[in-house]
Amino acid sequence: MSITIYEPINRLDVITPKGPGIVWLVTEYGHESYTVYTVIQENGEIWQWTNKDMRAAQNITFGRIYERPK
Repeated sequence: MSITIYEPINRLDVITPKGPGIVWLVTEYGHESYTVYTVIQENGEIWQWTNKDMRAAQNITFGRIYERPK
């Protein structure tokens, strides 16, 4: 089994169940496993999440604009 750990060059802001954070590392365990994202949360805590647990934060420059819930 080959494990790949990638450190993104560009900052990726995300929203997680624990609030906003920045992706620090991306770990790929293979084709039968979820990709795991190591995220530094806004409060300094470090958590690991899968893609089903988080989403990219709003970024007007890149056209990611989310409507507020009504």
